[in-house]
Amino acid sequence: MFGLREVFQYLECGSCGCLQLLNPPQDLGRYYPPGYSAFRTNEAPNTFLGHIREHIRDYVRERRNQGYFKGAGWLDRLLARRYEYPQLKSFARMRAGREVRILDVGCGSGQLLLDLKKLGYENLLGVDPFIPKAIDYGNDVRVIKGEVEDLAGTKWDVIMFHHAFEHMPDPAKVLRLTADLLAPNGHCLIRIPVVACAWEQYGANWVQIDAPRHLFLQTEKSLQLLAHGEGLRMYKVIYDSNESQFWASELYCRDIPLREVSAREVKTLFGGTRMKEYRRRALEMNDQGVGDQAAFYLAVEGNEAPADSVAHE
Repeated sequence: MFGLREVFQYLECGSCGCLQLLNPPQDLGRYYPPGYSAFRTNEAPNTFLGHIREHIRDYVRERRNQGYFKGAGWLDRLLARRYEYPQLKSFARMRAGREVRILDVGCGSGQLLLDLKKLGYENLLGVDPFIPKAIDYGNDVRVIKGEVEDLAGTKWDVIMFHHAFEHMPDPAKVLRLTADLLAPNGHCLIRIPVVACAWEQYGANWVQIDAPRHLFLQTEKSLQLLAHGEGLRMYKVIYDSNESQFWASELYCRDIPLREVSAREVKTLFGGTRMKEYRRRALEMNDQGVGDQAAFYLAVEGNEAPADSVAHE
């Protein structure tokens, strides 16, 4: 990502296919610099025109966000399809009431929590070990600098990991703690990279390896085994990979760091036709259950899943 070109070794399990980093650095913090994408916050504009643009973006964002929920208008649904927000889309599938207690683990600056607040959710908390310091937005949205174990003794109706679970050094312990933190009939949402076709195609150049930040990269099988061992049941899997599994991996094949190219440069490098083909292939692979990322929905063993849940979508 940052072009450091350090070398790391991974072990691929011959049974479940999980990839595990064998030589993690002692100080992982330096691989999460202030410019890391999850930590970015929107800077206040300093011009009149900038304020107008910000108001327009905020309006479109709020309408788009409403498009994932029941009762949305046609414009909201159209914006939700055009400007996809995978984190919110995967949460909305849970049909959680506005009164639920929500914990977002590894949430970075907490943008998803801010969006949920505007949608009417009140009981919100984030936790992230790598943010520079704790954040209090002053609207009952807070992000704690710490680990999930720091919340022992609390109870939550929804616990989410949006591309955070793969960054954790002891995934079994995290799932054990998650099962303890879930309230009766609570649910866990884990969105992660998945070892599948992109790994087979690109090997060490697969963009989602993201060494050394990604300590464990799961397969659907490995996560199911891991969850079952900690008293959690997987009741729904939705693959949501996108075209970046191709174009970003192709950049790595050319020894081009991800952070050294802009979105405009990516379009120039690959062209509109190829990018459309990457998008088509990604959607096709999601339908086949072999995309390179997915959303996994879990509940404590014995608890019922939502009535409309399915094994795959």
